[in-house]
Amino acid sequence: MIVALIVVGVVAFVLLMFVVVPALTLRWIVGKLRPRIATAVRREAIVLEDLRANSLGLTSRGMFQSRGNGGLVLTADELLFFQVVPRRDLAIPLSAIHEVKSEKAHLGKSYGRDLLYVAFDGPSGPDSIAWFVRDLPAWLEALRRAASGNRAAGSMGSDPRRD
Repeated sequence: MIVALIVVGVVAFVLLMFVVVPALTLRWIVGKLRPRIATAVRREAIVLEDLRANSLGLTSRGMFQSRGNGGLVLTADELLFFQVVPRRDLAIPLSAIHEVKSEKAHLGKSYGRDLLYVAFDGPSGPDSIAWFVRDLPAWLEALRRAASGNRAAGSMGSDPRRD
């Protein structure tokens, strides 16, 4: 009887920690992001969005920064990231992007799946960032298509696995 109670307790704890808590956290994150994004971007201007994107950091800030959950939004002119904690927004004009590809890791960090990597010209010079996004092929395609409208076709880097 005690063994059964222990097993039930362990199963309940595992479900709580790996199902319930992450689901509630994601719901909280999405709830925080929707109004911020709605204030910054008209709904009809959004080409693609992922409210569960996970940033592995900006190269210019170094490898010791923590990951950041937030909303990644693509418009016809910009790639925007609205980080939840710490609250931080990043706007990258599509005209500043010079490479888009998938990567396995960024700044010594990985997610266990391929990442969306974007290299761009930032205010202080060349910079890059990588995110885990739920639909990487859609993001690669949409960014390449959007950026080609702002720059000459073929100026963006390509993902060798897709070409």
